[in-house]
Parts: sequence; C-alpha cells; structure tokens
Amino acid sequence: MPDVPNMDDANLALRLYELRREPELRKARKMVGDLLDGASWETVQAVRQYGHKENAHFRQVTSYWEMVCAFVNRGIFHPDVFLDTCGESLYTFSALEPHIAKIRESGSPRFLVQTEKVIADHPAVKERMDAIRAARAQWAAQAAAAAAAKKPAKKPAKLPAKKK
Repeated sequence: MPDVPNMDDANLALRLYELRREPELRKARKMVGDLLDGASWETVQAVRQYGHKENAHFRQVTSYWEMVCAFVNRGIFHPDVFLDTCGESLYTFSALEPHIAKIRESGSPRFLVQTEKVIADHPAVKERMDAIRAARAQWAAQAAAAAAAKKPAKKPAKLPAKKK
C-alpha cells in the first residue's frame, strides 16, 4: 500500500459514492438509521431472517460496507481515503456493534470482520470509531434523560379518610 493516496483511490471513492446513490442501496442505508440504530436483539434477529421485509436491505448494506473494508484490508483502497469518504460504514458498524457477538454466534461467524479489522489496524479509523461511540453514548444519555423528564409524576399516595 502506498504511503499516500493516489488517483486509483480517488476513482474508487467516486465509484463507491456512485453506488451509494443507487435507490435500493439508499433504502438499505436508511434502514440502518430508521430500524436498526438502537434496536433490540429481537429486532436485529428478526431482520436477519430471510422472510423479513428488510432482510435484503440488511444483507445489502452490511455486505456493501464489508466489501469496501475488504478493499482497505487488501491494500486496494487507501485507509485515509476510506476514512475521509466512508464514515457511514463506521456508523453502520456502531449501530450493529451491540449485537455482533450474538450474530457471529448464531451462524454468521464472519459478520463485519472486515470492518472490525479496518478499525483495529488503522489508528485514525479507530480514533473516529471511538468518537462515534462516545457520541452515541452521549445521545443515549440525552435520550434517557429526556424520557425520564417526560415520565408522569408518581400518583400521590391515597390520603387518609377524614374523621367525622
């Protein structure tokens, strides 16, 4: 892998961007934020089933980003250009990260291994992933605080009956 990106990296980044504009891949990418971000294991497991209406989108978006990460891991795509142009892959990984171990245990042992390797092998990518994780933790804390603030006040205890 050359130390600096070259025109092949630029051309690949542009081609990958073109593919991301394809209508079904757009729907697949949107599904991550709409359905899977913050989802329970039960929801993720349901989407993984072939009969689920979003299963094709699930497979499309995860395999797309795994393909891109495989290019980085094989020296086909410069990691700096990946980092500059494909941050959404890290968001997708972060949305599914709480479930990766279970997904691997339940029949997909190589699920997102290419993405995980890119994160582990490239300090700048790991730094970005850590920032995404921190932001997600902050968003979760804010959402929890907002939900707690909206909870109705506890019903006051029943007052004792007045004595006559």
